[in-house]
Amino acid sequence: MSIRCPHCGKTAHTRTSKQVSRLSREVYFQCSNLECGHTFVGVMEIVRTLSPSAMPNPEVRLAQTQRQAQAY
Repeated sequence: MSIRCPHCGKTAHTRTSKQVSRLSREVYFQCSNLECGHTFVGVMEIVRTLSPSAMPNPEVRLAQTQRQAQAY
């Protein structure tokens, strides 16, 4: 996974990550621009369900996205 460095705009790659909760991880990034050298932490979070699990965990509560009816 990669993201743009907020300082120089070059690609920053994931170096490692750490589970924070059932729904989120801290992701550690390193800028690929050696002159910049920025390393930083971001958060990856599960925010909603698109298709429900066939094996739901009662401890996990996520909003469900409502699908739009397609007009033909």
